[in-house]
Amino acid sequence: MAPETFTLSECTKEDVPAMIQVYLSSFASDYFGQFVFPKATISDEERHRWLTYRFTTLFTKREVRSFKITENSTGKMAAFLRWTFPIVLTEEEQLERKKEKAEKERVMKETGHDPTWPRGANLALTEEKFGGLERMMDKYVDKKEMYVANLLGTDPAYQRKGLASRLLKHVLDMADREGRKVYIEATPAGHPVYLKLGFKDVDIVKVDLSRWGGKEIGTNRIMIRDPEPAS
Repeated sequence: MAPETFTLSECTKEDVPAMIQVYLSSFASDYFGQFVFPKATISDEERHRWLTYRFTTLFTKREVRSFKITENSTGKMAAFLRWTFPIVLTEEEQLERKKEKAEKERVMKETGHDPTWPRGANLALTEEKFGGLERMMDKYVDKKEMYVANLLGTDPAYQRKGLASRLLKHVLDMADREGRKVYIEATPAGHPVYLKLGFKDVDIVKVDLSRWGGKEIGTNRIMIRDPEPAS
Protein backbone atom coordinates (compact mmCIF):
# COMPACT_ATOMS: atom_id res chain seq x y z
CA MET A 1 0.00 0.00 0.00
CA ALA A 2 1.33 3.44 -0.92
CA PRO A 3 2.19 5.71 2.00
CA GLU A 4 -0.39 8.32 3.03
CA THR A 5 0.27 11.62 1.26
CA PHE A 6 -1.79 13.82 3.59
CA THR A 7 -2.68 13.65 7.27
CA LEU A 8 -5.83 15.01 8.92
CA SER A 9 -5.51 16.28 12.48
CA GLU A 10 -6.91 18.93 14.80
CA CYS A 11 -5.52 22.46 14.73
CA THR A 12 -3.91 24.21 17.69
CA LYS A 13 -3.06 27.86 18.33
CA GLU A 14 0.40 27.19 16.90
CA ASP A 15 -1.26 26.58 13.52
CA VAL A 16 -2.69 30.11 13.29
CA PRO A 17 0.04 31.52 10.97
CA ALA A 18 -0.40 28.59 8.56
CA MET A 19 -4.20 28.89 8.74
CA ILE A 20 -3.93 32.56 7.81
CA GLN A 21 -1.77 31.76 4.79
CA VAL A 22 -4.26 29.15 3.59
CA TYR A 23 -7.13 31.57 4.17
CA LEU A 24 -5.48 34.41 2.26
CA SER A 25 -4.55 32.21 -0.70
CA SER A 26 -7.87 30.37 -0.92
CA PHE A 27 -10.02 33.53 -0.76
CA ALA A 28 -7.74 35.79 -2.81
CA SER A 29 -10.10 35.65 -5.79
CA ASP A 30 -13.39 35.49 -3.87
CA TYR A 31 -15.60 38.03 -5.62
CA PHE A 32 -17.73 38.94 -2.61
CA GLY A 33 -14.70 39.26 -0.34
CA GLN A 34 -12.97 41.72 -2.64
CA PHE A 35 -15.67 44.27 -1.84
CA VAL A 36 -16.08 43.43 1.85
CA PHE A 37 -12.34 43.56 2.62
CA PRO A 38 -10.86 45.74 -0.16
CA LYS A 39 -7.10 45.66 -0.58
CA ALA A 40 -7.11 49.37 -1.39
CA THR A 41 -8.20 50.31 2.14
CA ILE A 42 -6.84 47.45 4.30
CA SER A 43 -3.07 47.25 4.62
CA ASP A 44 -1.36 43.86 4.65
CA GLU A 45 -0.21 44.57 8.20
CA GLU A 46 -3.76 45.34 9.37
CA ARG A 47 -5.16 42.30 7.61
CA HIS A 48 -2.65 40.01 9.33
CA ARG A 49 -3.20 41.69 12.70
CA TRP A 50 -6.95 41.19 12.44
CA LEU A 51 -6.74 37.60 11.22
CA THR A 52 -4.23 36.67 13.93
CA TYR A 53 -6.47 38.13 16.62
CA ARG A 54 -9.59 36.57 15.14
CA PHE A 55 -8.19 33.09 14.60
CA THR A 56 -6.40 32.99 17.97
CA THR A 57 -9.40 34.21 19.95
CA LEU A 58 -11.65 31.49 18.53
CA PHE A 59 -9.44 28.83 20.13
CA THR A 60 -10.77 30.02 23.51
CA LYS A 61 -14.31 28.97 22.57
CA ARG A 62 -15.05 25.46 23.80
CA GLU A 63 -17.50 24.77 20.97
CA VAL A 64 -15.13 25.87 18.18
CA ARG A 65 -12.79 23.24 16.74
CA SER A 66 -10.66 23.38 13.62
CA PHE A 67 -9.18 20.52 11.60
CA LYS A 68 -6.34 20.62 9.10
CA ILE A 69 -4.87 18.51 6.35
CA THR A 70 -1.08 18.55 6.12
CA GLU A 71 1.10 17.30 3.31
CA ASN A 72 3.41 14.72 4.85
CA SER A 73 6.40 15.29 2.59
CA THR A 74 6.60 19.04 3.22
CA GLY A 75 4.72 19.54 6.47
CA LYS A 76 2.74 22.28 4.75
CA MET A 77 -0.89 22.90 5.66
CA ALA A 78 -2.99 22.29 2.56
CA ALA A 79 -6.47 22.98 3.94
CA PHE A 80 -8.40 23.62 7.12
CA LEU A 81 -12.01 23.69 8.26
CA ARG A 82 -13.40 25.42 11.33
CA TRP A 83 -16.52 24.02 13.00
CA THR A 84 -18.89 24.98 15.76
CA PHE A 85 -19.96 21.86 17.63
CA PRO A 86 -23.33 21.51 19.40
CA ILE A 87 -23.05 22.92 22.90
CA VAL A 88 -24.96 24.06 25.94
CA LEU A 89 -23.07 27.00 27.45
CA THR A 90 -22.47 27.01 31.17
CA GLU A 91 -23.62 29.98 33.23
CA GLU A 92 -19.98 31.08 33.47
CA GLU A 93 -19.58 30.91 29.70
CA GLN A 94 -22.80 32.86 29.15
CA LEU A 95 -21.55 35.56 31.51
CA GLU A 96 -18.20 35.70 29.72
CA ARG A 97 -19.94 36.10 26.34
CA LYS A 98 -22.00 39.00 27.74
CA LYS A 99 -18.81 40.66 28.97
CA GLU A 100 -17.21 40.26 25.55
CA LYS A 101 -20.24 41.85 23.89
CA ALA A 102 -20.19 44.75 26.34
CA GLU A 103 -16.47 45.31 25.71
CA LYS A 104 -17.06 45.34 21.97
CA GLU A 105 -19.80 47.93 22.37
CA ARG A 106 -17.51 50.03 24.58
CA VAL A 107 -14.73 50.01 21.99
CA MET A 108 -17.17 50.92 19.22
CA LYS A 109 -18.52 53.82 21.27
CA GLU A 110 -15.06 55.16 22.17
CA THR A 111 -13.30 54.66 18.85
CA GLY A 112 -16.09 54.50 16.29
CA HIS A 113 -14.56 51.26 14.98
CA ASP A 114 -16.13 47.82 15.20
CA PRO A 115 -13.26 45.58 16.39
CA THR A 116 -14.92 42.59 14.74
CA TRP A 117 -13.48 43.78 11.43
CA PRO A 118 -10.12 45.12 10.22
CA ARG A 119 -9.71 48.86 9.86
CA GLY A 120 -10.54 49.75 6.29
CA ALA A 121 -13.24 47.12 5.87
CA ASN A 122 -16.42 48.15 4.07
CA LEU A 123 -18.57 48.33 7.21
CA ALA A 124 -21.81 49.00 5.34
CA LEU A 125 -21.22 45.85 3.32
CA THR A 126 -20.10 43.77 6.30
CA GLU A 127 -23.47 44.58 7.88
CA GLU A 128 -25.34 43.54 4.75
CA LYS A 129 -23.38 40.32 4.23
CA PHE A 130 -22.57 39.13 7.75
CA GLY A 131 -25.65 40.69 9.29
CA GLY A 132 -27.69 38.73 6.76
CA LEU A 133 -25.78 35.54 7.54
CA GLU A 134 -26.26 36.07 11.26
CA ARG A 135 -30.00 36.41 10.75
CA MET A 136 -30.01 33.18 8.76
CA MET A 137 -28.10 31.48 11.56
CA ASP A 138 -30.69 32.64 14.08
CA LYS A 139 -33.46 31.38 11.81
CA TYR A 140 -32.14 27.92 11.03
CA VAL A 141 -29.60 26.83 13.67
CA ASP A 142 -30.28 25.25 17.03
CA LYS A 143 -26.85 25.69 18.59
CA LYS A 144 -27.57 23.03 21.19
CA GLU A 145 -28.30 20.41 18.55
CA MET A 146 -26.62 21.20 15.23
CA TYR A 147 -23.12 21.24 13.81
CA VAL A 148 -22.08 24.37 11.88
CA ALA A 149 -19.28 24.41 9.29
CA ASN A 150 -17.87 27.93 9.65
CA LEU A 151 -14.84 28.41 7.42
CA LEU A 152 -13.25 26.14 4.84
CA GLY A 153 -10.06 27.06 3.05
CA THR A 154 -7.90 25.10 0.63
CA ASP A 155 -4.59 26.35 -0.72
CA PRO A 156 -5.04 26.67 -4.52
CA ALA A 157 -1.98 24.47 -5.02
CA TYR A 158 -3.87 21.59 -3.36
CA GLN A 159 -7.32 22.02 -4.85
CA ARG A 160 -9.12 19.22 -6.72
CA LYS A 161 -7.52 16.55 -4.54
CA GLY A 162 -10.63 15.85 -2.47
CA LEU A 163 -9.21 17.54 0.63
CA ALA A 164 -12.26 19.73 1.30
CA SER A 165 -14.55 16.71 1.11
CA ARG A 166 -12.25 14.76 3.42
CA LEU A 167 -12.31 17.54 6.02
CA LEU A 168 -16.09 17.81 5.80
CA LYS A 169 -16.67 14.06 6.00
CA HIS A 170 -14.55 13.86 9.15
CA VAL A 171 -17.19 15.74 11.12
CA LEU A 172 -20.18 14.74 8.99
CA ASP A 173 -19.53 11.19 10.16
CA MET A 174 -19.74 12.42 13.77
CA ALA A 175 -23.02 14.19 13.01
CA ASP A 176 -24.43 11.07 11.37
CA ARG A 177 -23.53 8.88 14.35
CA GLU A 178 -25.26 11.37 16.64
CA GLY A 179 -28.24 11.90 14.34
CA ARG A 180 -27.61 15.65 14.02
CA LYS A 181 -28.17 18.15 11.22
CA VAL A 182 -25.31 20.21 9.77
CA TYR A 183 -25.48 23.83 8.59
CA ILE A 184 -23.19 25.60 6.14
CA GLU A 185 -22.99 28.94 4.29
CA ALA A 186 -21.83 28.18 0.77
CA THR A 187 -19.83 30.38 -1.55
CA PRO A 188 -20.44 29.81 -5.28
CA ALA A 189 -17.17 27.85 -5.43
CA GLY A 190 -18.06 25.55 -2.55
CA HIS A 191 -21.72 24.99 -3.43
CA PRO A 192 -21.21 22.03 -5.84
CA VAL A 193 -19.03 20.22 -3.28
CA TYR A 194 -21.66 20.54 -0.56
CA LEU A 195 -24.44 19.31 -2.84
CA LYS A 196 -22.47 16.10 -3.47
CA LEU A 197 -22.15 15.56 0.29
CA GLY A 198 -25.90 15.69 0.87
CA PHE A 199 -26.45 19.35 1.72
CA LYS A 200 -29.62 20.99 0.38
CA ASP A 201 -30.36 24.65 -0.30
CA VAL A 202 -32.78 26.22 2.18
CA ASP A 203 -32.17 29.95 1.69
CA ILE A 204 -29.82 32.53 0.22
CA VAL A 205 -28.20 35.83 1.18
CA LYS A 206 -27.91 38.22 -1.76
CA VAL A 207 -26.24 41.62 -1.83
CA ASP A 208 -26.30 43.99 -4.79
CA LEU A 209 -22.65 44.96 -5.15
CA SER A 210 -23.31 47.57 -7.85
CA ARG A 211 -23.38 50.23 -5.12
CA TRP A 212 -19.68 49.55 -4.59
CA GLY A 213 -18.72 49.13 -8.25
CA GLY A 214 -19.51 45.44 -8.58
CA LYS A 215 -21.04 43.87 -11.67
CA GLU A 216 -22.43 40.75 -10.01
CA ILE A 217 -24.69 39.91 -7.09
CA GLY A 218 -22.78 38.69 -4.04
CA THR A 219 -24.30 35.44 -2.80
CA ASN A 220 -24.01 32.91 0.00
CA ARG A 221 -26.35 29.94 -0.16
CA ILE A 222 -27.68 28.59 3.11
CA MET A 223 -27.55 24.80 3.17
CA ILE A 224 -28.54 22.11 5.66
CA ARG A 225 -27.69 18.42 5.64
CA ASP A 226 -29.94 15.94 7.38
CA PRO A 227 -28.24 13.05 9.17
CA GLU A 228 -27.61 9.98 7.06
CA PRO A 229 -27.18 6.36 8.18
CA ALA A 230 -23.76 6.09 9.79
CA SER A 231 -21.30 4.15 7.66
